[in-house]
Amino acid sequence: MVLIKKILLFILSIVFTIVLLIGATTSYAKDEFDSETMESINRFYTIEWIDVIDENNKKYVCGTKVSTFDVSGRKFKLEYYMILMDDDSLVTRFEVDALQISFEEIEPIKTEDLLIKLYASKVTKDGKDIIGGPRGQNYKSKGIALEFSDSDFKEDIQLFKTLYKGGYDIQIFILPKSATIIPITQNIKYKKESEKVLDNCLKELINNYKEAKKPKGEIYPENIMHVG
Repeated sequence: MVLIKKILLFILSIVFTIVLLIGATTSYAKDEFDSETMESINRFYTIEWIDVIDENNKKYVCGTKVSTFDVSGRKFKLEYYMILMDDDSLVTRFEVDALQISFEEIEPIKTEDLLIKLYASKVTKDGKDIIGGPRGQNYKSKGIALEFSDSDFKEDIQLFKTLYKGGYDIQIFILPKSATIIPITQNIKYKKESEKVLDNCLKELINNYKEAKKPKGEIYPENIMHVG
């Protein structure tokens, strides 16, 4: 009889131990999954023309700059512009940066910015890609910076204005194969006459480019006048 009681107690202790182990395993279980959500996020926008002069008061950079951030403090900046280089070549550049803003103090406001590494970025409108690409292999900055030396000037000018008007998406690849979609709404402050800022900048920039490409004068021996 004593032996039977001992066996029963032993079996009960085993069952109790198993129950405890199951309970411990369940307590530390972890479910990981992804799901599409329809989040309502307030987004703030700044859209402006890029109009820059050099030390000689001549236009050398023209284009469009778009910035947007939401209440989470995530900010994205896109710039597409035409620039006259030091070697007198004319190129267009597409740059995108992403950063997380930390509001260290509110009054007076004090922030710290953390740049986020991007693997690619592109602009899409009406289901079509209109500009963008992956980061360069040896590019050290965390953002995207692409340069085009053979682009069509007329297409560039139209794209500057399209970016200013809004109504497109910026796809940001913080993960290599997963895009974050940043909607750029229609620019409610846009007016046709505001394009004069860009048009005047580009007119002077292209004129400066043409002047820079003109052959420089040369002095030949037979044209030298001897005096005295």
